[in-house]
Amino acid sequence: MTEPKPDLTTPSIFHHWSEDTIRFGDMDATGHVNNVAFARYVETGRVPFMRSGLLPAYDDRQRFVVGNLSIRFRAQAYYPGTVRIGTGVCALGRTSMTLGHGLFSGEDCIATAETVMVYIVGGRAQALTDDMRTALQPMLLAAP
Repeated sequence: MTEPKPDLTTPSIFHHWSEDTIRFGDMDATGHVNNVAFARYVETGRVPFMRSGLLPAYDDRQRFVVGNLSIRFRAQAYYPGTVRIGTGVCALGRTSMTLGHGLFSGEDCIATAETVMVYIVGGRAQALTDDMRTALQPMLLAAP
């Protein structure tokens, strides 16, 4: 049986927030924000979360890398404006974690995303340490 997933459209589930500006150059020919910009907004949420001190510092030997990025577009967004990005942990795997993101413009959820982050040591996937799991446990997003 699969565990229920958190509802990433609900702002109150997130503990970590970032903000990005909707740029004029983020629009496509139809005048709304294009899909590449949404991936950039997810990155704006992911990077500060990953560098918030919960995890080991990035160095030449160990790091997390994006193994998969999935975005569900839910509403159009327009210039000018801002995007608030909520980020948290949806799941902890053996060598990875899945981050959940909610992207909001005003009160509207314009997209949700999941990013699988793989822990790499010396160029190979490695098991998450007990210390990492302990640090990440409070960041797990609640499912309904």
